[in-house]
Amino acid sequence: MEVFVEKFADLKILRYAVPGFEALDLNRKLYIYYLSEAALCGRDILWDQNNRYNLRLRAVLETIWDTFKGDRDTDSFKSFEIYLKRVWFSNGIHHHYSTEKIPVGFSETYFDELVANSLWGDFKLPFGVELEDFIASLKDVLFDPKKEAKRVNLDPDKDLIQASSNNYYKEVTQSEAEAFYTGLKASAGSEPVSYGLNSTLVKEKDQLVEKVWKVDGKYGKAIEKIVFWLAKASEYAENDLQKKHIASLIEYYKTGDLSLFDQYSIEWVKELEGDIDFVNGFIEVYGDPLGIKASWESIVNYKDKEATKRAVILSENAQWFEDHSPVSAEFKKPAVKGVSAKVINVAILAGDCYPATPIGINLPNAEWIREKHGSKSVTIENITYAYFLESMNNGMLEEFAGSEEEMERARQYGYLAGNLHTDLHECLGHGSGKVREGVSTENLKNYYSTIEETRADLFALYYMM
Repeated sequence: MEVFVEKFADLKILRYAVPGFEALDLNRKLYIYYLSEAALCGRDILWDQNNRYNLRLRAVLETIWDTFKGDRDTDSFKSFEIYLKRVWFSNGIHHHYSTEKIPVGFSETYFDELVANSLWGDFKLPFGVELEDFIASLKDVLFDPKKEAKRVNLDPDKDLIQASSNNYYKEVTQSEAEAFYTGLKASAGSEPVSYGLNSTLVKEKDQLVEKVWKVDGKYGKAIEKIVFWLAKASEYAENDLQKKHIASLIEYYKTGDLSLFDQYSIEWVKELEGDIDFVNGFIEVYGDPLGIKASWESIVNYKDKEATKRAVILSENAQWFEDHSPVSAEFKKPAVKGVSAKVINVAILAGDCYPATPIGINLPNAEWIREKHGSKSVTIENITYAYFLESMNNGMLEEFAGSEEEMERARQYGYLAGNLHTDLHECLGHGSGKVREGVSTENLKNYYSTIEETRADLFALYYMM
């Protein structure tokens, strides 16, 4: 199978197969179809979360791409094409990994030429705004390197909110946001909701207010479409537990009530019988330097039954791995609960899972749910297989392997070893351990995400080495 599609800038685009999909029965295919339609509806949510200018800039750039009447064979237009592809790939104007603003690569004068030679008759402008003024309001964002410079700034010497260009806060400082959520958590008890997970925090008349992401709130039009397709999908669910957690997810989307998100998460963790599974919602907090607000994502998948046998062996022995991990006893779980693992093939990825894809997932993120109800871990087999195939042809093995014997071993066992590493990272790494009593993940602030991913990877590498 040829997986390579295209390479530009620092990116390489690969395609992945969906093995076994044709063998699924019609009911399961329809279930995947409707869940996939729900996944497609959240794209603009993520773009807006990433930066307040993203949707406006995308509309301008795509209009130029579709209607530009000038010469498309010049170096300047090719630079414009690469820039647009990078913006598409990163779901906005900031690099998907470094989160720094992507350099434009062409001059402001050439941008004026692009605008002048494109068709704007069907372009939807805000009411009362002229095209010239609309374009002018975006040029600084494109060409001033200091404006909207970094989407997630983790510099501890700066106000993390003021220094970051994401769209989770408006007119709010770091100290104000931290005080606001500390106050909410003060009386939360041992099973707190994930305060702030699904809202934009804004200041109105000197008061902090949450604009909740729900059907009749912010992002309401997109969420309403997601709810519509989730309801259609429920008609083809494989079992009653799937119908139950879809119903809870829909109610959460309608109300914005985070306790319903916890209810959905618990029900989702308990559903282990179906072949089809999905994630749809505000899940990971990596895009917020305070680790509070979650980006929207979705993934729809079906089980690889043969490969899952490998992951099940690990999950069934989770307690052994916990007991023998090289950490202090106070950080070990005396009884590992509900760690389930499987290997999947994705039918679709969306939002913050696409185009830069994960290779494994471990959810839910709420610590108390993980401790009391367990977690689900998956390794995404068709994605890791695409990466493996490409790695065999990119010259890296020949460059860094010490001998022909080592290269042959990598060709023969590298794919399995890579997947075992992901299994251990997701299933047992993230699923292992506990925080010290009285400490919450929020105490680690902007360091939490980095530390947690490092911890999971070291756990996996310890047992592999």
